[in-house]
Amino acid sequence: MLPPVTDTSTLPQLACAAPTVGQTGPTYYIAINEPGADNDRCDGLAPVNQGNGRCPFKDFSSGRTFGLLRNVSGVRLEVRTGVYTFVNEGLSVIGTGTSESSRVVLTAYQNDAVVFDGRNELRELIRVGGRFTAVERVTLRNAGGYNMQVGAGSDHLVQCNRFLANFASDSLKGTDGAARTIVRGNDFSAWDSQAIDLTSVRDWTIIGNEIHDPKSSSANAIGAKLGSRGVLITGNRFRNTRGLSFGGTAIAHADDFEAYDMVAERNTFENITGQLVKFYSCSNCIFRDNDGKAIGGGFVLGGDQLDGPSGCTGGCKPTVGATIQRNRLTDLRGNPSYTFWGLFRKEAEGLTAAGNLYCLPADQNPRFRIDNQDFFSLADWTRLIGTDTTSTVARSDQGLCNTW
Repeated sequence: MLPPVTDTSTLPQLACAAPTVGQTGPTYYIAINEPGADNDRCDGLAPVNQGNGRCPFKDFSSGRTFGLLRNVSGVRLEVRTGVYTFVNEGLSVIGTGTSESSRVVLTAYQNDAVVFDGRNELRELIRVGGRFTAVERVTLRNAGGYNMQVGAGSDHLVQCNRFLANFASDSLKGTDGAARTIVRGNDFSAWDSQAIDLTSVRDWTIIGNEIHDPKSSSANAIGAKLGSRGVLITGNRFRNTRGLSFGGTAIAHADDFEAYDMVAERNTFENITGQLVKFYSCSNCIFRDNDGKAIGGGFVLGGDQLDGPSGCTGGCKPTVGATIQRNRLTDLRGNPSYTFWGLFRKEAEGLTAAGNLYCLPADQNPRFRIDNQDFFSLADWTRLIGTDTTSTVARSDQGLCNTW
């Protein structure tokens, strides 16, 4: 018997521009509120009760239904309206496919509102692994830890889902070398630590998501560490949260850097607590063409000077080869005021900065911090740092500073 779920509310689906289609295996249906649905007497091959055993499964309480998406290829599971939970552990979606048509899919049926609820007990609500999987068009909430963990394997798709409150830790966790993963068109809110935390992953694309309003003022939007590499963060909207962390303190690992080849471009940030982005032992990482408004600060290149030791054996190397270009920053609200940059010289090897627009009121001076010393003119900043010469300081009520 399934444990009771106290919150029986559902939310409508998010719009999904490119839902999965074309799976080559069977399509099963689970429908907790459908008359006649049954885990034993039905074959699960119809969304409604057609009689003679052709009817949907009822829930995930039996071994038969709980294992439908485990170690299979081409199987599609469409879930009908309702709130679903699991007995002792979260649902596993583990694909064995080799192509798009053999992708294993967990999705909602048509426009039905589907919620998976972890009752603040299940450590991972949905666990994804293997190859060629998809989880789409559902709501995930109340995991004891992660609402979803993508661990190991490759070619995963996480799209058009609502990620709501989790009890502790990160809402979406990438780990254990998970590769070639797309996180697209989701809505993240009310998370505990980070909306998305990436540890030892490769080749992820995080695109077109709404990431906003965590339950804690100290929660970050996205972080990457433990040698994560090749992550593209693009076209997302961040609101009422902290910003991005390219690297950070971590447990022991064998890499030289905490993160490699991170790229954040064409994102919008509004009402951000603290800096937009912090580089901590990041190799060849890029932050470009982003807009930041009502933010605590701009760019930070720091390491153990600010956050304590890293996880690399013998200590991670300082950030090298950072690129920060064509970003537009206005309405900085941090303390000290209008701090566009803060860096330590040892983190600035190979730094390229260009074409940034620093907007501020006419009665304010920009602040650029180097090794904890403040400088108050762009000319001093560029002379001392040897780059950023094509960037501009402008009044916030004029020109591009006033066009958002």
